[in-house]
Amino acid sequence: MPAWLEDVDAEPADSAAPAWLQTKDEAPGKASVDDAPAWLRDETSATTSAGGRAVPSSDVPPWLQDEEDETGLSSDKDANLAPWLRGLGNEPESPQIAEPLANLSTAESASDADDTFLEGAELPRWLNPSEAERPVPTSDPVPATQLDWLKRLGIVDSDSDSVNIVEPILEQGTRRPPTVRKRSEQQHTDMALLASIVASPYPEPVAPAEPLPPTRWQRIGVERILYSILVIALLVALIIPGVTAPLQSEVPISPEVVELGILLDSLGDEDVVLVAYEWAAQRSAELRPLEAAVMQRLVANRTKLILVSTDLQGTLLSFDLIEPLREAGYNNENGIPLGGRDYVLLGYRPGGDLALRQLAQDLRGQLKSDFDGNDASQSLVANNPDGTPRISTLDDLAMILVLADEAQDVQSWMEQVHRAAPEVPITFLLPNEAQPLAQPYLRLPNVYHLAGQQGALALLSTDADSDSATIAAATGQLSFAVVVFLVLLVGGSLISLRTRPGRPKGDDS
Repeated sequence: MPAWLEDVDAEPADSAAPAWLQTKDEAPGKASVDDAPAWLRDETSATTSAGGRAVPSSDVPPWLQDEEDETGLSSDKDANLAPWLRGLGNEPESPQIAEPLANLSTAESASDADDTFLEGAELPRWLNPSEAERPVPTSDPVPATQLDWLKRLGIVDSDSDSVNIVEPILEQGTRRPPTVRKRSEQQHTDMALLASIVASPYPEPVAPAEPLPPTRWQRIGVERILYSILVIALLVALIIPGVTAPLQSEVPISPEVVELGILLDSLGDEDVVLVAYEWAAQRSAELRPLEAAVMQRLVANRTKLILVSTDLQGTLLSFDLIEPLREAGYNNENGIPLGGRDYVLLGYRPGGDLALRQLAQDLRGQLKSDFDGNDASQSLVANNPDGTPRISTLDDLAMILVLADEAQDVQSWMEQVHRAAPEVPITFLLPNEAQPLAQPYLRLPNVYHLAGQQGALALLSTDADSDSATIAAATGQLSFAVVVFLVLLVGGSLISLRTRPGRPKGDDS
């Protein structure tokens, strides 16, 4: 109870007490005790004891009156409650208050661990246990809640609450000593390698060795010497034909070449041959002799020609044939040009395989516009003198002659043109390197071919009007050129091995 309520008769220690609490003797002239409320005066027959229990009177305000009997406060359940809470648990009409208070009484008799758990909480004074009832803490208390998660981790025994592993507690501001771990052998090796790399700087670049001075052969150039010897040997063979006489021989003639020669001799001035130029100028060394050997037979028989090309360079090369044809009297009568009488120049036909396909499907339609833009379908090459068509389709041709420098050209003409007219003979003039690739097509019936200078000499040998001495000289020159080339090839290889600088020592590559 507050000190100012324990003893009303006692004089207040402080002069600042209210006037109605001061006595008459102490302060004359001030308010007397009669001015105090009736429930604070002595005649209210209400006494205040040290225990803090007062007997209610009619003058006491209703909120301070106790309606319960004083005997109800002597129960064991209310013994530990505050005075102003005593008697509340006996009210039957307030079970919501009685039950929590009963639980609170039971909680006061709980274990020491629970009291310790509530020790640090900010509770009202009436909920804190008294100093006499408060347990004396041990020297090293261990909260129960702290032991719970230590038990789950296995650090504290669940039975005795003893710590299995005790870590040293370091003072604030100090560091835990580092844990030394044993390094593996590989780690020691890596550390040693890293230390060696850091310690040793990059090696200084070594200056390359000075090259050896070039020899006399290297200064001149072996290839230049070999080219000069080859040119001199060929010039000597041309100037002095007797040099190649020992190497002259007869040209081997195959049955296919003989059959082709007979076919060319059988053509006349009423037959039409389609000549296609599908080759480039770099193949002139092999295709020019072939062209000359075949065209010599056709021009001698006054066979009519249709010149066409799907290659730009082939179109330009076909123009070279115009002058020899005029000299032979083609499209010329006593100096008067007669276009379309003996040959028709169609020129370049763009489109590749598509152009060949159109040529195979409509040959007469392709004659309506030649290289100069004239209608060649009305010429004597396309019509007879009486006006009837001489050629309408590919089947009306006597032969198809193709000068090709690649195996792809052979494939295109066989698949697009010869397939449309399989009964018309077709002849291919090829370089030696394209012949093996085109062999699958060259073995078909009505297909002929000649390759290289050897093929041209073989075809000339089948001509009765050809000069045998010229053919022999050509074979001798060809053999001489082959021998010289082989000798220079072997000699150049030996010289190259002798003049090549040696490898440096220690170079295994």
